[in-house]
Amino acid sequence: MRAAAAALALLALAACDSAPKVAFADASITLPDDPLDLPEGPGRDAVLENCAACHSPSTMLQQPKVSREKWESIVGKMRTLYKAPVDEAAVPAIVDYMVHVQEARPAS
Repeated sequence: MRAAAAALALLALAACDSAPKVAFADASITLPDDPLDLPEGPGRDAVLENCAACHSPSTMLQQPKVSREKWESIVGKMRTLYKAPVDEAAVPAIVDYMVHVQEARPAS
């Protein structure tokens, strides 16, 4: 019985069309400019040097307001989980900047 089932399966597979050929083409996209710049504040240079390669200013500035401890956790996660090349010595300045910017933001 097994041999018959195997033979039937082989016949079914032989009747299938071959996989379609796939052709890849080069493509490019142009992202819109992010005109927003980071405001001045303590630690701004550390943010520009360590965070701006992956995060646009508007993305950084639109984050929900969180505590200093949460920012420490977020920056730690970027370093350990996502392997972001963030200088460990810059972490306090990055956290200071994000807390400062959020505290300076008007309440909504």
